[in-house]
Amino acid sequence: MTRTTDLGNETVENILKRLRRIEGQVRGLQKMVAEGRPCDEVLTQMTATKKAMEAAATLILHEFLNVCAAEVSEGKVDPRKPEEIANMLKKFV
Repeated sequence: MTRTTDLGNETVENILKRLRRIEGQVRGLQKMVAEGRPCDEVLTQMTATKKAMEAAATLILHEFLNVCAAEVSEGKVDPRKPEEIANMLKKFV
């Protein structure tokens, strides 16, 4: 099973940076709701947060597939890898 640590330090830092930004967005959403902000403003921010999550997921999937491709080119094919790829794609879609 491919782990996030297999994606490389730069990628992991990029993912963590995105997740920290998303964490801040979620805290901002909580504050907006507690303050009684207009629903359209809250929903707009929720949409932005959702898109940020999708972008982070896309990055993870992209790098995961790069790792898989590298393993194939190096002849290190785990027979369970196609199932792992299929499961990742099911979660993403």
